[in-house]
Order: sequence, then C-alpha cells, then structure tokens
Amino acid sequence: MNAVFCHGVMDPEYDWNTREYNPSKGWKYWLQFQLEKDRDIVMQMPAFPHAHVNIMKYDEWERIMDRQDINSDTILIGHSAGGGFILKYMARHPELKVRQIVLVAPWLDTEAFQPFGFYKDFDLTNDIVARCAMGADILISDDDDFYILNSFDKIIKNVPDIRIHKFTGRGHFICDKFPEILDIIK
Repeated sequence: MNAVFCHGVMDPEYDWNTREYNPSKGWKYWLQFQLEKDRDIVMQMPAFPHAHVNIMKYDEWERIMDRQDINSDTILIGHSAGGGFILKYMARHPELKVRQIVLVAPWLDTEAFQPFGFYKDFDLTNDIVARCAMGADILISDDDDFYILNSFDKIIKNVPDIRIHKFTGRGHFICDKFPEILDIIK
C-alpha cells in the first residue's frame, strides 16, 4: 500500500520575495512519518510547479501526478488546492481505481479566482467514490474561509456518498500535527 499527498498553494511556507520554500513546515511531514512508522505505507509527496493561485496550470500538475505510483492500493490525500486537484484528476482518469481518497479542506475555485481555469472542464460526480475501495472522505472546519466552505458545499452536493468529517476551530488545517487524520485513513 502507498499514499500520494497533493499539496495546496504555497502560502506561509513559500516566501515570494526570496523565492524560497520551507518544506519542513506542516502536518504532511508528520503524517508521512506516522504512516511509514506505524502502517508501513510509503507516502509520496510530489512538488507541483507554479503552486500559487495566480499561476497554477492543471496540465503541469497532471504531468507530475502521472509519474506517481497510483493503483488500487493507493491512498490519495489532498489539502486545499491539492484536494480539488485530486477530484479533477480522478474525473479526467475514469479508468483509475484507488484504495481511498482523503480531502482536507479542498478548494475548487467556485469563485473563479484562478485565471487559467485550473478547476474548469470536469464533472464532479459520485462515480469518484465508487472507484475507491475504501471510500472517500472530506474534512472541513467550521471556521475555514468562505471559498473553502463553498467548495465543500459543491462537493457534498455532487458527491453524496463522500464521508464528511466536521471540525470546529481548525481553520484551514495549518498545523504541525493532525492526529485525527490517522483514524480516517484506512
């Protein structure tokens, strides 16, 4: 079994003035360690190019994702823009079957901020859950930004079989550890 983690846009970790990225921040590294230590699951963490809302291009991210080891024993985990990316990637690859999808505060750009149409041209359907042996989960906090909450509403409307996990006061899940996710990953 393996996992692929899809990050969101680079904000607090990426300094646009110096063009430096600090990869040591965030729960993804904590999760990678926990999965490998306790479950013998290797988690790939590809770095997606142009990871800023104004310059993201789906085709570039898709080329990176196509290079990952994704099969019926793979858990796809996405945070923010990475969660929305997983949904579009699965929709554009109907032949793909995975073990589980875990979306943490996924973003679909329902307000059309992104100038290159990163989330355009795909159908968000329940078929995505049907192609996950262990189902799909969405994690959301009541105090996240409105555009994340709007994306959440769109996802649960179009993907009714997704399991919902609601949190209080967790914002956009920007933290160093996230132990609750371990109970969700199957």
